[in-house]
Amino acid sequence: MSTMFDYLDSSQKKIKEDKKKEKELNEKLLEKIKKQKKVDVNFAGFDGRLSELVDGIRTIPNYQNIKSFIRDKILTEDPGISYKKLSVKAGVHKGVALVILYDLYNDKLEEELHEIEEENGFSYNYD
Repeated sequence: MSTMFDYLDSSQKKIKEDKKKEKELNEKLLEKIKKQKKVDVNFAGFDGRLSELVDGIRTIPNYQNIKSFIRDKILTEDPGISYKKLSVKAGVHKGVALVILYDLYNDKLEEELHEIEEENGFSYNYD
């Protein structure tokens, strides 16, 4: 005959196993992110106005068109391109190229998180 303590013990074991799985997945994901981060940018001198600069770049009228062109044409040919080479190849300012790469990286990361959520049932939303 099982008791309430047996049930609680097995439920605590399951919670520990789930936490361990989630921790392992997070570590793998962070390792993957660290391997992909290769941007050599010095943000000294922006004095906290970097978010204003990024928001300003995102308000460029054809920003979404440039972003989709870079994603579909340039990054398919050279996925490891630096923002400096991208700015020359796409004919945009280095800051615009950097913000586009940043946004595309975040879009890709978001897709990967959603895939992990669907596979394992974990939620990475901290709302």
